[in-house]
Amino acid sequence: MTTPNPGVKRRVLIVEDDTLVGMGLRAQLEKLGHEVVGQASTADEAKSLYRDKRPDIVLLDIRLNGVDGIDLAGELLKERRSPMIIVSAFSDKELIERAGLAGVFGYLIKPVSTEGLAAQLEVALRRFEEHEKVIREKEALAQTLETRKLVERAKGVFMKRLKLDEAEAHKRLQQESQKRRMSLADMAKKIIESEELLGG
Repeated sequence: MTTPNPGVKRRVLIVEDDTLVGMGLRAQLEKLGHEVVGQASTADEAKSLYRDKRPDIVLLDIRLNGVDGIDLAGELLKERRSPMIIVSAFSDKELIERAGLAGVFGYLIKPVSTEGLAAQLEVALRRFEEHEKVIREKEALAQTLETRKLVERAKGVFMKRLKLDEAEAHKRLQQESQKRRMSLADMAKKIIESEELLGG
């Protein structure tokens, strides 16, 4: 997702069992220049629309035809990460804490003003983007560490089998990965697997 700014049109899913409230939110979102891709009144509708329409952001009521909106937000987030904002008439501390623990990025109290909605969308989108960046950095670091471990093991195989020193083994590994047009990690995996097959 690109860095959010107020002029960017977002695709929004509304999950609200009160049709009038839902229509009000739709009007406010459209006034702000966003596109409402669907309005769900049940958990099943919400899951289906979330899957099919892939919205950029979701607004969820906390009480939804007997279903807990916070639990639903948690379920949707397991399927695909995206910013969720709870829209509720309830402002109990416990509910707000639960929403935070579920991974929700915003909480609005009804009745919602257009200005409040605009500000909350912006904050939620920015927080979500920062959160995603941290996740990507963690994954990249884990990948780098994993590659490093594989390369060290593959170098060890070359040093033992081909009687090379560490620098030569590393150079040979790079040459083989280029020759076979494979990533260094994949080449290292192949060498380690071959060594295991040979009972090394």
